[in-house]
Amino acid sequence: MSNLKCIPVLRVTQLDTNELDESILLTLKQSLNQDIFKYVQLNFCQKYFTEIFAAVKFLLWYYSYNKRSQTIGQSLLNWSYLENNKSNKIKKIIHCFIYCFDEIFIEKFPILIHKILSSLAKIQNQQSSNEELVNRRVERIKNFFSLFLKSLSFLHYLQFLFDGKFLHLWERILGLKPSYSREQFLKSYNHAISEREELWQTYFSLFKLIDSLVNFNKVLTRVTKFRAKNSAIQNELRINICALCEHSPTMAHRSIDYEKIETCKHIFCYLCIKRALMDHQNKFECPICKKIIFDIELYNLNQD
Repeated sequence: MSNLKCIPVLRVTQLDTNELDESILLTLKQSLNQDIFKYVQLNFCQKYFTEIFAAVKFLLWYYSYNKRSQTIGQSLLNWSYLENNKSNKIKKIIHCFIYCFDEIFIEKFPILIHKILSSLAKIQNQQSSNEELVNRRVERIKNFFSLFLKSLSFLHYLQFLFDGKFLHLWERILGLKPSYSREQFLKSYNHAISEREELWQTYFSLFKLIDSLVNFNKVLTRVTKFRAKNSAIQNELRINICALCEHSPTMAHRSIDYEKIETCKHIFCYLCIKRALMDHQNKFECPICKKIIFDIELYNLNQD
């Protein structure tokens, strides 16, 4: 983007970009833990997770910022850094270190300080009994740097809210100016769209209120029981109707295997079922329950 006019990026756009990039990294980290590392030994994952995740972030950085000079969030929101080609490579290397290996530095920094202090103690011929003293010094140095960086980041964030130029401290140090990829135009405001959004928001709030007051599972259970009860009543009403002509049966007959569990439980007029058995060679399928009837017997409608 050299020799191009800098089109300042809105503060909210920079904040949204940062949120997108962090969400992508969080999703990758969760995928590594839940989908990939579950097939690897737990001790190995815990020991080398920081290094493995740094390698994943490097691949993400290489195919996004290194190739296109944009992070994924910047690409989605259509902006990038306004860079000078002469210092472009150096800035990319520093950006790579900050983006990919920040967690390694934070994890290894206390260990490095501990080794330096231990080496100094040996040079001064101090006894190893001062290990606790070295640990306290390391902890003080770690706390000091942590407090210093947090305070500096807080002051820089206040400056960002004031001028809207650099969201991160390292952006200001490297001189990476956020700029839109093309000219931005003012969008016309439509009251109809606003009213529609307010209407949907009202419906959503009303639904949340109803959802908090009504137990939908209980309602669904009652509706299901009511429908099942109605279905049972209908079946009881239809049991005294011929399954073929749907009239009150004349000389009611039923399947000879009626008492068995998995047989047809419907009744028929004698002439209806007899004709059906003759037409189907004594192997008739009930039109309602689809059970096969081979033979029939007389049925007394009043016996139940």
